[in-house]
Amino acid sequence: MNDDMRVLVYDGPHRFHIETRPRPAPGPGEVRLRMAYVGICGSDLHGYTGESGRRLPGMIMGHEAAGWVEALGPGVSGPEVGTPATFNPGLPCDGSCGHVSENHCPELRVIGVTPDIQGAFADAIVVPADRIVPLGGLSLLWGAGVEPMAVALQAARRAGIRKGQSALVLGGGMIGQSIAQTCRLEGAARIAVSDPIADRRAQAAAAGFEALCPEDVDGAGPFDVSFDAVGISDTASTAVRNIPKAGVACFVGLGLPEVSIPLFDVVVSERVIVGSFCYPDAVFREAAVHLAAGRLDLDPLIGSVESFEDTAAAFEDLASGARTDTKIMMATGAEAPKPA
Repeated sequence: MNDDMRVLVYDGPHRFHIETRPRPAPGPGEVRLRMAYVGICGSDLHGYTGESGRRLPGMIMGHEAAGWVEALGPGVSGPEVGTPATFNPGLPCDGSCGHVSENHCPELRVIGVTPDIQGAFADAIVVPADRIVPLGGLSLLWGAGVEPMAVALQAARRAGIRKGQSALVLGGGMIGQSIAQTCRLEGAARIAVSDPIADRRAQAAAAGFEALCPEDVDGAGPFDVSFDAVGISDTASTAVRNIPKAGVACFVGLGLPEVSIPLFDVVVSERVIVGSFCYPDAVFREAAVHLAAGRLDLDPLIGSVESFEDTAAAFEDLASGARTDTKIMMATGAEAPKPA
């Protein structure tokens, strides 16, 4: 096996380059994965443009991915080489902080998001063995979609969506469409998805959801629960306006680091605002189970699959609006490693 690998390095707003680096060796308690597919996340895109400030030059992005176990570090007994797997990118502390849920750890680091941790836009990546989730019968392509679906499942749980309720989802990208699916899984009776892009509204309608233009949202509610899967002031305000007194608005999108909301509507009507970020490990694994069982569907959400060399251009196409794919995946073109 070639000991070198390709990495996609972020150079600053709207710039990437590909370089060759030594393949990392897994240390004690670690596993190296050979990458097959890596998804472009909306947070990666906002980092790429510089809007969010959550990606720094020199880092390697990528936290939605799947591949094969390629090597085991000292003290790791499995899964065996060649096993198809994804990974939970959240890295909490050892529990010494007292966190109850992994995603609430104040020391939480995220692979491909924390600048000094190599992300998945590479031919190989090293992750802690306890973050590995074997895919079983789930395809590698869908395996790379477990992470965003886990984000959506956690959002539905944080919002406390209940059977028979109505839900408004602002933003018809990957997370928004996935939240609509997880709300349906949780028993919501009416689910509306709002997006300014016609293709995304059509996608929501084809999945059985009510599709709304942003200007029509105020006339379609109120909804029991709302989700802002964008994260700008306009969508944040809309999420608050379109729930009843004591209703819940769940904020998931991180389009901008700061937004404005109508405080009077929150205080006087006792509306509840909750944030949702990442997921506990149990929710990540549950999302994989639901996907494998067919209760959640990634087929309509995955758009094109790009080569390693074409991924930078795909980022730029998404940033410029030239393309509106809900999810673009990078394919490394690798084959499964053979067990020793």
